[in-house]
Amino acid sequence: MRSLRKFILAFVLYVALVLDGSLALFLHQFMALGNAACLIMPIGIMLIALFDDLNNKEIWLAIGAGIVADIYFFGIIGAYTVILPIVTWLLQKSARFLPEVFWARILAVLLAIVIVCCYNWLILSVVGIIDVPIKAMLVSLLPTLAWSLVFAILSYPIWGRLASSHPFMVNLDNYQH
Repeated sequence: MRSLRKFILAFVLYVALVLDGSLALFLHQFMALGNAACLIMPIGIMLIALFDDLNNKEIWLAIGAGIVADIYFFGIIGAYTVILPIVTWLLQKSARFLPEVFWARILAVLLAIVIVCCYNWLILSVVGIIDVPIKAMLVSLLPTLAWSLVFAILSYPIWGRLASSHPFMVNLDNYQH
């Protein structure tokens, strides 16, 4: 059982992915008003990267989460598989320069959400999976940011506690006396 503790973040991210899809289903009447996206799992990856900026194994976690999210949401591998590790790496590098306060991390997550949404729109448009004008995508960014702010604020203490007490692929038993 102790060996599974290294994978708790991966399990919780999977639960966040399922919660993401479930909340999108149940809150669709509210989210459809501005074509907002529900991004709980990407927010989790981003907050983990900000809390634990020295663990490079979390980039592998982001790749795995991206593959699972791509299959879950799109049925193809590509969009999240590429952008989540890139955003994780960027946030880990920028976390060293950001103050370790709540609002700085929330603003970094919101900026990363804009990058993820624009990237997903670009990739899905180029491939031909969606045909959404850029104006519609830009209009949907504001409600997406509002929902992301709510989800980030509500889940901030959970991701912080998980990232510090159960870092991905790190056996904390080696550090205890």
